[in-house]
Amino acid sequence: MNHVSIVLQRKASMALSSLILLLLLTHVDSVQGEPTTLELVSNQRRCEQAADKSLKCEYKIGKTLHISIDGIGQPDTGITFMKSDFDGDFYASFGVLHGCIIVKSGPKSSSPNALDFAFISPRNGKAYGNWEDCQSDM
Repeated sequence: MNHVSIVLQRKASMALSSLILLLLLTHVDSVQGEPTTLELVSNQRRCEQAADKSLKCEYKIGKTLHISIDGIGQPDTGITFMKSDFDGDFYASFGVLHGCIIVKSGPKSSSPNALDFAFISPRNGKAYGNWEDCQSDM
């Protein structure tokens, strides 16, 4: 390689790095101020006590996720995914290892982030930012 080729290659590399940095900064600016999945789950939780003193909580997150947990903390707790759309703004799954419901942002979320989760404990109905904390409260 001659000197001109090396200089051109370095300039192209710097331009590409600058473009990537600009894209990352633009993405960060677009999600600032947006609530996290954990905040949404915590704020959208609605709980009530049944006549038998058992606790029931419902979580309606965005337009595409609705979860109901009946008998929270009981040995026969039931989890119902009333609505969960993988292609929507939010969806959920169940983690067998830790025993928590995992809430994730989907592609139609206003700020989709593959690493922004919330974990709901069927033992107490609370939401956590990671599965370790969710599991430890069980």
